[in-house]
Amino acid sequence: MNSGMQRRGRRFKLRLPIIFRWSDGTDHTEGGFTKYISWRAAWVLSKRSPPVGADVHIEVLIPSPDETVGLLRMESFGTVARVFDEDGYTGFLFQGVFEDCQIIDPTHNGYIN
Repeated sequence: MNSGMQRRGRRFKLRLPIIFRWSDGTDHTEGGFTKYISWRAAWVLSKRSPPVGADVHIEVLIPSPDETVGLLRMESFGTVARVFDEDGYTGFLFQGVFEDCQIIDPTHNGYIN
């Protein structure tokens, strides 16, 4: 990447729905979709983006593999590294680590071990 950031690890081209939140004195909640996701970052497409440097809480909604639960939620806290405009959408590069222990099973009201 020409901005001095280097991609490390594998990224996956997955369009998954997300909910993200940030505060700039006012609390904001928006939705969008991932374009790419990896264990430490996500490209997010949305109609509205937090500013560069904003602290963001993100929830990625994942279809349940066995289809009995509906959606699983994978969450992370991180920052906005870049904001962009693409195909009529604004979007941003979220940098924050996604770990297995951050996957929430809504049927058990807790984390999946």
